[in-house]
Amino acid sequence: MHFVKLVHSILVAILALVLASPAWAAKGYARPELLIETDELAKIMSQPNVRVIDAVDPGTYQRAHIPGAVNIFYQVLANLKSRKENGFPASPQDAEKVFGDAGIDNSTPVVVYDGGEGPIASALWFALDFFGHKNVKVLNGGFRKWVKEGRAVTQDAPQVEKKKFTAAPQPQKVVTSEAVKKRDQKTVLADARSFKEFIGQDVVPGASRGGHIPGAVHLEWTQIGDKLETFKSADEIKKVLEKKGITKDTKAITYCQIGFGRSTMLELGMRLIGYDSSRLYSGSWEDWSADSRLPLEK
Repeated sequence: MHFVKLVHSILVAILALVLASPAWAAKGYARPELLIETDELAKIMSQPNVRVIDAVDPGTYQRAHIPGAVNIFYQVLANLKSRKENGFPASPQDAEKVFGDAGIDNSTPVVVYDGGEGPIASALWFALDFFGHKNVKVLNGGFRKWVKEGRAVTQDAPQVEKKKFTAAPQPQKVVTSEAVKKRDQKTVLADARSFKEFIGQDVVPGASRGGHIPGAVHLEWTQIGDKLETFKSADEIKKVLEKKGITKDTKAITYCQIGFGRSTMLELGMRLIGYDSSRLYSGSWEDWSADSRLPLEK
């Protein structure tokens, strides 16, 4: 009888854990630690060592944001000169200043969010990861999920004590146009922009010409995004990638307009499901289209 009660208690405890587990537990991610759920953030956001980053533009941030969040507009870390020269999204000096001024050192737990769509938050995730930060998570569902759940928002900007951030660039995660030109035939080049941009119908500001890099496949970032949460399940993402010839062992290069946003969304999505063979062409279409000597397709 005691044994039966013990088994019953264990089963009840297991069921409680399953029911209380984050949404990503059912999504099959290889690296769920790259995301954080809204309820998890609500529990830790008041801890003095946690830094929450709102990555949207300053005007949107000022209208409403998560209490305690500081604003780092993702585009401040997208320097074209640096991206052209060595593929770095920005210089190490710029990264150290931006992150240090936001109260981030190399040991600070960071949660970054955007409206919930993913590209903007993924850009800051990529920048932090690229410059060697080991503890950064993206808020799953972002601000839209936070608000939908009735959680507190504010217009108050917190006072932040500056810290020392030391950049440790990881150049193996990015490529320049030279590497794109010299890639082998087995490397999949994935264009994360809209279809109209891909075929040259839309030429957005910053692009010198319309079209795409010859040989690229169209893999718009929205194909791996979800309606309320930021990403689709691992199986769904894998199916999307497989249709474009990308598996776990495939070498891939991603790009978009500025190499910071839509392409980093693909990078984060692939990392989330355990795909580590992708690199970012950070110069992206802004860099490629500006060189009239480089070919394009429409």
